[in-house]
Amino acid sequence: MFGSGALPDGTVPNIGSDVTSTLETSGILPTPVRTNAFMYTLGGGVQVPVTTHWAADLGYRYSRIAADTALSSGALGTNAMTFGFGYRF
Repeated sequence: MFGSGALPDGTVPNIGSDVTSTLETSGILPTPVRTNAFMYTLGGGVQVPVTTHWAADLGYRYSRIAADTALSSGALGTNAMTFGFGYRF
């Protein structure tokens, strides 16, 4: 998104305009190569009843994207933990 100032060709587009094609045409921004990467997610969790209507839960999730070197220095992995406490009707 365009913020302010003039583009290399001298034009001044409206703030918030998409100027990607203009920058690609001028050669300043190379067109990114489109790629696909394999991704998987594994996870699990447990829910424990505390009383008749209250329950606590705990969960874990791991995700990995087998990215090439254009995205990062290699694969990208994430870890997530969730905690919850809820009322059941």
